[in-house]
Amino acid sequence: MINRTKMSITVCCLALLIVLAGCGGGGNNTAGEEASQGAASTQGAESSQGAASSQGTEAQVILKQYIINNANMNLEEINRRFEEKYPNIKIEYEGAPIDQFVTVIKTKLASGDAPDIFTIGAGTAKDPFVNAGYLLDLSDQPWVSRLTPGALRSATTNGKVYGLPRSQNVIGVIYNKKLFKDLGLEVPTDWEAFLQTAQKLKDAGLIPIGMGLKDQFVTQLVPYAMAPSAIYRDNIDFDQQMAEGKQTFVGSQWEQMMKDYVDLDKQGYINKGALGTSNDQILQLMSAGKIAMTVSLNAMVPALKAANPEADWGMFPLPYVKKGEPIWVSAGPALFAGGYSKTKYPDEVKKYLDFVASQESMKLILDTVQGFSAFTDVTPNLDSALMEIEPSLKTGAYAFLDQNWPATVQPEMLVGIQGVFAGGAIPDMLDKMDKAYNAGTKK
Repeated sequence: MINRTKMSITVCCLALLIVLAGCGGGGNNTAGEEASQGAASTQGAESSQGAASSQGTEAQVILKQYIINNANMNLEEINRRFEEKYPNIKIEYEGAPIDQFVTVIKTKLASGDAPDIFTIGAGTAKDPFVNAGYLLDLSDQPWVSRLTPGALRSATTNGKVYGLPRSQNVIGVIYNKKLFKDLGLEVPTDWEAFLQTAQKLKDAGLIPIGMGLKDQFVTQLVPYAMAPSAIYRDNIDFDQQMAEGKQTFVGSQWEQMMKDYVDLDKQGYINKGALGTSNDQILQLMSAGKIAMTVSLNAMVPALKAANPEADWGMFPLPYVKKGEPIWVSAGPALFAGGYSKTKYPDEVKKYLDFVASQESMKLILDTVQGFSAFTDVTPNLDSALMEIEPSLKTGAYAFLDQNWPATVQPEMLVGIQGVFAGGAIPDMLDKMDKAYNAGTKK
């Protein structure tokens, strides 16, 4: 029997994870906008003044660290190892949930009492910090060359790197492997095969694809999973073209993507009444074996396992391609760590970030959070369901789309998708997204 309370808590964590990844209604962008209020203080960070070490050879340095929700990433152990390697540097760690973090970091940055190291968002969410002069340029650090192309893009603004990614989240198709096996189904590798698979599941009396579109953050998951293959695989500069006014949502691949998205519902492949169904309900129905697939974040896999430990789950990339074409995956860095530009200890901050970026430290973090690597040379020990999709990241990946948009676009898209599923016109939705994009670039 499903523990509904536990499931609800898990779903809340999932929604928060998406927010932090820049994929859930602009949570990171809000933090960035608030952080940008006020000019950078000329006083710099008021890091504790270190007394001379007992040996008198190296001055003691204390780095203040303010990070979102780091208790689940084994950061305390990493800090202990760092201090063991560099005994003259101590980490004064403070963590906070997102609702507290936004207010406090705003105050600290505006007052000149900023920590030496703090959380920033990926993609455009970090840009207000950059524009306010709060972030240390990390472009010359050795770990930068090890970042995956997608993670590097998300860490970069105007050709400079400003943040160290913690991990990547991935959007893909989570499926019930037993149901597939019972019906003799193979994992589809192109869109036609995916639709044929959905039809066979429907013919067997199952709900092929579960979507809880009552929760706005869920509405974006399918187009986010489509776009890397449909747009960015062949035109990696699409977002740059948008920024330059050379491209629009109207008239782009978004029109066909949205048509194919809605057709899943028209063909009866999505659960009936999706607009009135919550993500929590989809989890329950999947756990009960009534839904075969859902398009979601990797964080849903442990939620499903907690709800039904006996079930066998897998995850594959949404194959929004023609037969034989490579599939690109939607993968977004979850959290970044940045250094304060006015820190009294820039060398020590860089030394710390370099230590965190090491293969050993990153593997410890990824194994703990069950996240995908943002580095080309780190492979975590993930759940078998997640390991199924992990090789696809090497084929190609693009960040969650809102990480490269102005903050005004994503909310318009979320409302627009719900409107289209309620009978609205796709061109109208995309036109409103274009207007929101233009409004956001003028701020």
